[in-house]
Amino acid sequence: MDIHHGLHSCKLCNKNYSSYKSLWNHNKKIHTIHDNNMTLNDIKMTLNDTNVTLNNNINKVVEIKKKLNCKYCDKKFNHRNNRWSHEKNCKNKNENEIIESKKIFINNNQINNNQKINNNQQINNNQQINNNQQINQQINKIVINQIGKESIDCLPIKDILKIVRDGSNGPITCIKKLNFNKDIPENHSFCTTTLEGKHFTRINHKTQKPEKINKSDFINEILSSSLKFIDNISMLIEFDEEFRNKIPIEDQNKIKEILKNQDKFHLSKNKKAFFNCINDISYNFKDLILATWKVIQPLDEEADTEYLIDENFNYNSSSDESDTEL
Repeated sequence: MDIHHGLHSCKLCNKNYSSYKSLWNHNKKIHTIHDNNMTLNDIKMTLNDTNVTLNNNINKVVEIKKKLNCKYCDKKFNHRNNRWSHEKNCKNKNENEIIESKKIFINNNQINNNQKINNNQQINNNQQINNNQQINQQINKIVINQIGKESIDCLPIKDILKIVRDGSNGPITCIKKLNFNKDIPENHSFCTTTLEGKHFTRINHKTQKPEKINKSDFINEILSSSLKFIDNISMLIEFDEEFRNKIPIEDQNKIKEILKNQDKFHLSKNKKAFFNCINDISYNFKDLILATWKVIQPLDEEADTEYLIDENFNYNSSSDESDTEL
């Protein structure tokens, strides 16, 4: 033991005490050492062990701190309860969820694109190998899409630009290009054979059979479908660089303007104008739609006898009243 001016000195931390008992108590509490007569190697080993313990404790504290970061904005919290309460209302939470949903949409769209490429390749192979009868059998396998579930990749860029550049008429152009396009029979989901009647006829996507639906009810579904399609175009522009490069900047701004003011399409006056246009279009293209239904949907002899379409695929409209209201 080193003694400096009558003091008892700790060999580990050089702290001085006036009595050996005080030094002994110090070693017992601080260094857990009962004997102060340690060799230099003993001191080094003890110090090393102390450093390792301190480093481990520091690492554990850092690890705990990392676990207490908000998963949405990385804000730090000392207590888990505080972090949990914050995360429930974090302003970045909704933004992150929107981004994730958009990523899912883009991924699904890419999957649809790949499926369409594979289908087209298969059809091309069939056309090269099979005769006309086999090609017709391929056509019969078409399934009519549900309104609002149409894929963006079915339209060429020129049609997408036409929708965007029509501005306030964009939703009408969207339905015309999407659902009354002779090159996309799988989207021939509805029509009307009477302008004054109160029903559209649409294909039930689950049964692939025609059914009546009130025009004033269905027009809301059609309007929402067209606005959703335009919003999907906007998401592709945001997340798909290859697609974005095909859309001029001024047209990208027009899409933003349409979506920014989309509430105006639901105003009574504007919705009435939208209804009249869709009613006219679905009537003018009824022959195209009914021809598609005739090819892809043979009559079921065991079904109910009250058909919406007769044996010649003419629409039965005798009970269709002419008191359509919006």
